[in-house]
Amino acid sequence: MTPETTEVPDAPEWPSYCNPRYIMPASIQVMISGPDGRTVRMPVAVTKMLPGSKPYLGGYRHKKTGYLYHHASSQTVEGLPRKGGWNDPENKSHRDTQTYEYNSRSVMTGRECGTQMERKDILLDNSGDNVIVSKVYFSATQLDEVKRQKTLIIQCYWRGYGARHRAWKIREAIYNDHVKAQQAIVEAAAAAEKSRQFEVERRTNPKTAADFELLYEELEDWTRKEKEAAQALESGKERKARNAQILAKHTKALQTIDKLKAAASQNGRGKRVDKMLELMGKPKLVEMSTGEVQEVHTQFTVRAAELMDLYSGLGDLGVSTDDRLDILLNVKWTVREFDCKLSRDITDLCDREAEMLNRGRGGETLAGLRKRLSNLFLQFIETPDFNPEATRFLKVPPKQKPPQPQRGPSGAMKQLMSRTA
Repeated sequence: MTPETTEVPDAPEWPSYCNPRYIMPASIQVMISGPDGRTVRMPVAVTKMLPGSKPYLGGYRHKKTGYLYHHASSQTVEGLPRKGGWNDPENKSHRDTQTYEYNSRSVMTGRECGTQMERKDILLDNSGDNVIVSKVYFSATQLDEVKRQKTLIIQCYWRGYGARHRAWKIREAIYNDHVKAQQAIVEAAAAAEKSRQFEVERRTNPKTAADFELLYEELEDWTRKEKEAAQALESGKERKARNAQILAKHTKALQTIDKLKAAASQNGRGKRVDKMLELMGKPKLVEMSTGEVQEVHTQFTVRAAELMDLYSGLGDLGVSTDDRLDILLNVKWTVREFDCKLSRDITDLCDREAEMLNRGRGGETLAGLRKRLSNLFLQFIETPDFNPEATRFLKVPPKQKPPQPQRGPSGAMKQLMSRTA
């Protein structure tokens, strides 16, 4: 639709595509690309329709500005074929065609109200009225400009947020790297201190063969360096005295290492014995038909656990005299189930310690006796004939007894079996 160009009031601003003051020229210049690729400007004549000569096919008039707007069909040249008229001319003027069916509905409003225009003799309350005033015409070009400006503002804020976010990520990464570096330094220092403590501990309290080998190597290095320093002395008397001192220190260091080796051997033996007794008393693991693993105690594991408790009781020297006598009595009745030289020796030692305890002898005088009793009872536990669970811990498996020949039934037994049949 295009507005008429007559009777146009003054407007503050009009876009170029809908300015009512625009007058179509008789010809327009059109840019056309030629076959050789060059652009040629060609004039094109424009056919204009005079005002009032085109038919009015419908439209509307603006109440405020007075502009007349025609339908889009007014833009076409006269004489073009148009859509046909009524499809059924016979029923065009029929009553059924021109009659509209109406339905009546009664409505009861929620409140009664009315409209009253303002007059000189009537005072109306205008406090709740809203006065609406039309604004200046806002074109699409102006709207695009506003959108562009607002988009720029949004982009500025978003890019600022993105920059701050990236900067914060960079700061956080730098801080995390710094924290990791400090933590790595602390962990390295702790590891170095732990390694140093370990090296000091393995030299002061050696336990393994590698520890003693290290001590021997360091002792040899020290002796070699001291001998080289002694050989550098000019005086033969001083050299001889220095070698004597080196030999004395070397001998004393070897004695100290031998003592540490004996203590480590005794300590390691005690740990191995405790571990072995603990494994003997553990229950067996049996897989059920459902796939579940169940712990099962057998008569051998129960006996091994009882023997382990008795051995631990013999090694506990901090109990009272009555408790010690109870432990000796249990050990005595346990070994008396078997009649052999080992069981008789254990029984004799138990009676001898009980007799000395009743006489009031101290623990220092009984140290050797108790040590011998503990060793014999450990030998009793490690014997498969007395403790079947000890078979699994033997380095050399025991010899199996040859099967005994089965004797047939005697004559009286055969006669009794025939009678029964």
